[in-house]
Amino acid sequence: MSYGENKSINNALNRSYALLDNTLNSDTFYELRKQILLDDESLTENEKSEAIRIITKTYDYNKLLFNEGTKRICENCNQECLATTY
Repeated sequence: MSYGENKSINNALNRSYALLDNTLNSDTFYELRKQILLDDESLTENEKSEAIRIITKTYDYNKLLFNEGTKRICENCNQECLATTY
């Protein structure tokens, strides 16, 4: 699966996915995957932030698509919502 044009980011994202048990709940899976990417020494700081942006975007999309996950209070409308970046 290709996430972007940078092969090192794609490899790191695939490694972070392969290292984890995907039976974990989505919040835990996302946080552990993010920590794996932050600890990856093969990526530069810019590549790490790009990889985290990619998994955050995917995580938010899946939360909205499947209507599950931890909800938060929106700063604009004071209602519960799922996404963190929308």
